[in-house]
Amino acid sequence: MYLNSTNEYYRLVRGLDSYSVPENVIDSLLDYESSIARSELQNRFSAPMFWIGMYIALASLVCILAMVADLLHGLRSRKLWFPCKYFRINAAFLTIISVAMKLPVDLTGSMPGAVDKAAKLGSMAFMCTMMANLLPCLATMGSNELLSNIIALCVLVITLVVNVCIQIRTGVLSTYVGHGGGIYKAVAIDISASIYVTFLVVLLIVHVCSSVAILKSKKIIESKYQQGHARALKDIQPSPGELLTPDKLQKHVSNHWIMAGSGSPQFITACFHTTSATGAVLGSWGKKFENLEENNDLRPYILQLEDEIELGDRTLKRLSRSVNRFIKRGAKSQPNNLMKLVLEKSTSGFQGVKNFDHYDDQDVPFVDCWRLPVVTLTTIAVSFPKIEKKEVDNLLESVREGLVYVTVVEKSFNGTDDHVNFQRAAETLWQGIIFDKNWLGNELQDRAFQVKTDEQIVEWFRDKAKNIICSEGINKDDTIGVNDHLVHRSICASSMYRITETILLTFRTNIDVTVSQKKLFDDLSSMIADIIAACLTNLPQAITMKCHTSVMEEREDSVKEAAQLLGETTEIIKTLQDRDIPGMNPSDFPFIDKWRAYLGNP
Repeated sequence: MYLNSTNEYYRLVRGLDSYSVPENVIDSLLDYESSIARSELQNRFSAPMFWIGMYIALASLVCILAMVADLLHGLRSRKLWFPCKYFRINAAFLTIISVAMKLPVDLTGSMPGAVDKAAKLGSMAFMCTMMANLLPCLATMGSNELLSNIIALCVLVITLVVNVCIQIRTGVLSTYVGHGGGIYKAVAIDISASIYVTFLVVLLIVHVCSSVAILKSKKIIESKYQQGHARALKDIQPSPGELLTPDKLQKHVSNHWIMAGSGSPQFITACFHTTSATGAVLGSWGKKFENLEENNDLRPYILQLEDEIELGDRTLKRLSRSVNRFIKRGAKSQPNNLMKLVLEKSTSGFQGVKNFDHYDDQDVPFVDCWRLPVVTLTTIAVSFPKIEKKEVDNLLESVREGLVYVTVVEKSFNGTDDHVNFQRAAETLWQGIIFDKNWLGNELQDRAFQVKTDEQIVEWFRDKAKNIICSEGINKDDTIGVNDHLVHRSICASSMYRITETILLTFRTNIDVTVSQKKLFDDLSSMIADIIAACLTNLPQAITMKCHTSVMEEREDSVKEAAQLLGETTEIIKTLQDRDIPGMNPSDFPFIDKWRAYLGNP
């Protein structure tokens, strides 16, 4: 069944009996049966080689694509080396590399052809290329991760080297040619294989030595970074009643970008002499081209392993230009709708922060969060049916842009469990307003609103909130084991109840004054603008905080975010500087309850 050719040959030979062929001839022909069987078996056992080859080719393609992606990323980011963002030493890629190296590692497969041997040599050359490209990624790992991955790489490379040496020694890789009646061994392939083995051993030694050097270098660079960070902070301390200027912020961002760039673990590794020897780096230290004043201002923030080796002016200029490029990129995405809201609706002294809630009831506690009152006030404002759709859409877009930066502030300063709960509740509520057009499951464009007065609409929200508090109300001090959804509903209902009671109190106080929906919409918009504007006075501090992170490998990305944030908000910061900034302690600015306490008793 499995030896079809052999069986067919046997049948044909036996068929010669009917033609009076001599028996000795038939016996001679039958002697070839075993050879045919062996050939057929060999062909059958070799059948999986096609799929094994496809498997190896696929693994190699994955590695090539990852290296190309790193190349394009390096060119796009205009770095002086190709950073390892995609092609890295980790469990996944080490497994893929081991598959790609199956041909030279395999000691059992029969690959006698010249093409087979060339494929093995090509795999070894490919391994040398991969190891050279992997070197900078050693700097992105922590100590434990670096140790485990370098051991795994050593095991893989040593296995490859030993197996290739065995093949060289036993002549498996050798090619034999006939000449002058004899068979001779061609040494070219053996020499090539020996050269690749030498390269692999040298590259492995470079990786191991670089790993040890990286651990020591990180400690030196970290110490110098802390000194530079402390120096930069001295020029960036805010004064009561003042905001940091965009110019000071830009200088602070630039200083930290220079520290993050020159102190980048991959950049330091790229500057090792061992790295240069592998051909993995294009660029150099110590070359001077210009003496720019800007470079002189930034030079104190350069982090170097050896003080006597100076970073070239051209390299420093490139670093400086790159951070300016991020700031300009951010400037192209300025929140224009938010700017218009703040300019047209925000009041001097941010009085809306105090006025949006002065309901005094300890049973319904105040929600200490920037986002939630903004979303709650927006909910009420956009529910008025007599307001033009364009005005409603403009308010929603302005609030959407504002919440982006309010979120940045809250994540930077308000990280307690209570604050996080409030922020999540606000986020859930906002998603419901934007996508489902409802407040906690209640339609915002209720048809009944068409015949209701503005006061009745506010009462409707108040009553809905009260029902939720009474039926689902949860004590904020006893939320363990309670469904998050119920906690968030209770928080949102509390905020709505307090704000609507405050609005209704205003109606009762001004009983002789007729308040139109348009007037109430404008008043709510003004409160929203004041709350957002007050919160965004923390943007300069949020930007300075983003410039610094304790994780060395994350500093470049963090400063890049700070630079883009500065570009987006420069005009907002300039606008807020013209407002009457309260003379509060700068450490109180991130908290809305501190604002309300100060504005209530300035």
